[in-house]
Amino acid sequence: MTTRVKRYGFALDAEHRLRSTIALARGKVTHWAVQLERLEPEEGWVWIARYDSAGGTVHRDRNRIAAHEPVALPDVAGKAVRAAVEDFKARAQEYTEGYLAAKAAGRAPW
Repeated sequence: MTTRVKRYGFALDAEHRLRSTIALARGKVTHWAVQLERLEPEEGWVWIARYDSAGGTVHRDRNRIAAHEPVALPDVAGKAVRAAVEDFKARAQEYTEGYLAAKAAGRAPW
């Protein structure tokens, strides 16, 4: 069975971008991810938060904060991806502030 992967990306502002990956097999989504990234002066693009369906369960990961947080997103992959994108558009600064606070406190990335 052939898996086809589609990747998309776009800038939210000068320091944030979104990247998404959707994997399809026989026209059906097998897994997907939407990731919020921030441009760090000395590190380049660093992921801040990510929604994905890895492991069969939709969840959110936040760099230096939490792994596999349960979330209430639609069961349909396309709707879940759109909801994740909209959440990141609306709350990019909030996610970034949490990441920066955790980084300043010395919490390690995972």
